[in-house]
Amino acid sequence: MKTKDIIITCVLSVIVIVLYFIDRNMDTDINYATKAYQVYLDGEVVGLIEDDQELYDLIDSEQQEIKNKYDVDNVYPPNAFKIVEVNTYSENYNTPSDIYDMIEQRDDFTVRGYVITIKYNADDYYEEEGVPENYTINVLDKEVFEDAIRRYILAFVTEDDFNTYITGKVEDITDIGEIINNMYFEENITIKEAYISATEKIYTDAAELSQVLLFGPDAEMDSYVVQAGDNIESISAEYKLNPQEFLIANPNYRSEDVMLRIGDTVNVTLLDPIITFVYDVYRIEEAVIAFDTTTQVDNTKEYGYSEISQPGVNGLTLNHEKFSVSNGEQSSEITIVSSIEIRPAVEQITIVGPSRPSGGGISGSYVEIPGSWGWPTNQPSVITSRYSMRWGKLHEGIDISGTGYGSPIYAIGDGTVVNVSPACSSCYQWSNGNYVVVEHDNNVYSAYLHLSGFNVKEGQTVKKGQVIAYMGHSGYATGTHLHLGIYIGEPFVGGSTQSVNPLTSIYSGF
Repeated sequence: MKTKDIIITCVLSVIVIVLYFIDRNMDTDINYATKAYQVYLDGEVVGLIEDDQELYDLIDSEQQEIKNKYDVDNVYPPNAFKIVEVNTYSENYNTPSDIYDMIEQRDDFTVRGYVITIKYNADDYYEEEGVPENYTINVLDKEVFEDAIRRYILAFVTEDDFNTYITGKVEDITDIGEIINNMYFEENITIKEAYISATEKIYTDAAELSQVLLFGPDAEMDSYVVQAGDNIESISAEYKLNPQEFLIANPNYRSEDVMLRIGDTVNVTLLDPIITFVYDVYRIEEAVIAFDTTTQVDNTKEYGYSEISQPGVNGLTLNHEKFSVSNGEQSSEITIVSSIEIRPAVEQITIVGPSRPSGGGISGSYVEIPGSWGWPTNQPSVITSRYSMRWGKLHEGIDISGTGYGSPIYAIGDGTVVNVSPACSSCYQWSNGNYVVVEHDNNVYSAYLHLSGFNVKEGQTVKKGQVIAYMGHSGYATGTHLHLGIYIGEPFVGGSTQSVNPLTSIYSGF
């Protein structure tokens, strides 16, 4: 072997021996490293402990107050808490008590439960209202929420109807009556297991949670003790409820005709639900079709002569209808699937002298009803909402539906058009949508809301039965319908005005 090769071999041997001893020393050092636990809070290191289980046990044992409050067996660290196992040479350990004290000062301990998230659909809200933020509810047990939801639903439907739907035993109907063929919530509701801060509101009672779902989280519950002479209608009026809302708030009563016992306590809190329960109804009901009227001139009679030669008789139809009910309120839109004539209407014929010109009802689906006032829509139609309190505010008119989008709207009496207002999302009266106001004699005004279009101009004189507009769902409307309001004094202009009930002021029998 050459001298050069010998030198290289010796050098390599020395290097190998050095590396060997370095490696031995490093192994020895690593063997001296010990297992420990690094504690983090909100991503920040707060200490190092030898035994993580000791810390967990300390948290669980020290939070007896939380255990008693929620009747749980275990309490857990905050959600921002994290423990990571590490190998360390350090001997500067924190005690579990040190770490516990830091956690208690900086964050909240948790219990295991469920978080329910209610996500609202932007399509269900108007721009002026704004879409509410998602709403969360904390419960310890899913059964608490499920029971609360059931109680909430039973405020709007009977237990028999609910059970029939849930069990899938809904049968078609062929006679007068109605069935519920669909139930759902408008919002997207999810439930997820989670560790919940013990300082947050956590519901453990289904009755309390159902009350929140129905009246809102900040509602101040109001009750009333029944006195002699009280009934559901009078109590509702006193507390700005309508009878249907009273029944929802007091589901133990199923009809507004129920006799109240003196001394009973009833709930008169205004409804403010945080979820929307909807059910779809198929109904078969009888409907009255008002008879038409016509006059015939008899020149042999004296001037001013008038006599009914053929009394009118209202007709009767059997309507098959579909509509939805949201949180106890029937949709303003109703679909008449079919209408079967049971008894035809008999025209009323009046014989008049020559001083009175001949006339007759307008052709088509319009029906000329007796009296000074006419009906504003085609027939058959359905009154879907009446003049009453609704959600703490007066519904100043009646809603009429069933004749379809774009169907004609008629002036209910002779008068002058004083307001033709296109829908305006930024206006004070945005909820009216497109609307027309007609002035009649004696300071009486009729208002026609949620129109799809107009057939008159401001200042135009109109006659009873004249087409002035077309049915729609503009503004704040839960479907296609006409809202008819009757006022003493011109409405929507800021002056002195008073709404009156159309069904008692100008109509009867509807």
